[in-house]
Amino acid sequence: MSTLRVNTSATSGGVDTYRYVQTVYFTSSGTFTKASYPWLRAIRVKVVGGGGGGGAVNAAADRGAGGGGAGGYAEQWVTDIAGLSASETVTIGLGGAGGTSALNGTNGGNSSAFGLTGNGGTGGLRDDGSAVGTGGAGGASSGGDFNVAGNPGGHGTVLNPSDYKHGGNGGSSVFGGAGQGLANTSGVSAGTNSGSGGGGGGNASTTTARNGGAGADGIIIVELYA
Repeated sequence: MSTLRVNTSATSGGVDTYRYVQTVYFTSSGTFTKASYPWLRAIRVKVVGGGGGGGAVNAAADRGAGGGGAGGYAEQWVTDIAGLSASETVTIGLGGAGGTSALNGTNGGNSSAFGLTGNGGTGGLRDDGSAVGTGGAGGASSGGDFNVAGNPGGHGTVLNPSDYKHGGNGGSSVFGGAGQGLANTSGVSAGTNSGSGGGGGGNASTTTARNGGAGADGIIIVELYA
């Protein structure tokens, strides 16, 4: 088992040693029950919000739709185990759906636990035939020792209305996993879904109507130390 040494007193130089025991992964909402781990002395919590979905492309469009933004990330080291509630509610933000029928992608949901929040990324905007779709913003985060916003989704691009168009990629979370935007020459029917916690959805770009890819669901990771 690995050990972790943490300074607990800036004046006396006191050091506590913690032993890593296991990790609990929450991929759906639930409850962390403290009594299940009577040996628990410290936890490290990592929270990621859901990714936004990619925008869709109108059948008459000659441009590209925007990718969804990634969910925000918050991390906290907690040693006051006695101060935790007996049961802590864990909420997982769902990934936003990709746009269909030339609609914008939907926003990702917020994830939260232990006083930390990772907001969901916003959905990418559609290509409605009059302008390229802009990428969704990355979600903010709060409550942690370390808080990082998700990366924004990419904008749709066009080099020549009759030649090459490309949908924006989804934004990546701290765990990566962005969905890939697609070109009009790819022959793929829709943007790719994100494959990791909190990544934004990709999308397609073509003169045929295409749907955006879905953002990934958020995730909460709780490392347990004795």
